[in-house]
Amino acid sequence: MTYRYSKRLVIFQLAAALAMLIALYIGTKPMIWGWLLFSPLFLFVVAKAVRTYKYSLTINDDCITVVDFNKRAQYQVSNITAINVWPAKGERIAVITFLDWKKLCFPSHLEGFDDLVALLTR
Repeated sequence: MTYRYSKRLVIFQLAAALAMLIALYIGTKPMIWGWLLFSPLFLFVVAKAVRTYKYSLTINDDCITVVDFNKRAQYQVSNITAINVWPAKGERIAVITFLDWKKLCFPSHLEGFDDLVALLTR
């Protein structure tokens, strides 16, 4: 089973980046230094949208695979020692602790978050 962020969240992030770009251009028509000052924020919002689009958490048998950009991490379900769900800034975050003290965190913005937590607590 694969869990991802909502496509609406990705579209919202890209729309926010586009709105920032349009507002800057229409409002001020900046010189080159203005674009240079603005570009890190714009690129950050676009990179965040790409990360949100590419992120996936897949559970197959005894293996949890997390793909974030091109980085892939695997964890064993049988090595889970604790699963905690904490409130944080208007959302919830699940924190999974493994036998080797590694931690895997994922937010409630994932589609099927409650089902995922229920699946892992069995």
